[in-house]
Amino acid sequence: MCLRPRIKLSLLDKRILNFLQEDIAFVERPWQLIAKKLDIKEDQLLKTIVSLRRQGIIRRISAVFSPRKLSFVPTLVAAKISPKYIEKVARRINLYAEVTHNYRRNAEYNLWFTLIARDTKRIAQIITRLKKDKNIKKISEFPAIKIFKINVRFPLNCS
Repeated sequence: MCLRPRIKLSLLDKRILNFLQEDIAFVERPWQLIAKKLDIKEDQLLKTIVSLRRQGIIRRISAVFSPRKLSFVPTLVAAKISPKYIEKVARRINLYAEVTHNYRRNAEYNLWFTLIARDTKRIAQIITRLKKDKNIKKISEFPAIKIFKINVRFPLNCS
């Protein structure tokens, strides 16, 4: 399945975006290697990436690590929040370095987020602090028992 973006992207933009969703080699000049594979110059690749970043199409390019292999503890947290306070609470939650991301849901528990902390004690500490927030009606933790990793890709139609 290939997605057709609503915004106008060039064929090169799509090729670069598709490629960046794959593994980026851990080498001295990764951009040079990618440019070679795309049959373009490295400076053209970098200029395109900067442009896509400025447009908000690329949010970030970063490494993804396996928390458990590094002795960290991941957990999923759900909160019930009055819709008029959800933005305020999300900003507060995002202040914790342990929060990897959060998302709003149209459900009883309407704000979900993941925490990756050094241990369960730190996770409990964060959740205890958040429970004191008068704008959070209820908060529940769903510790990972088994990890089901999905490979999220957004393939762009290159025609």
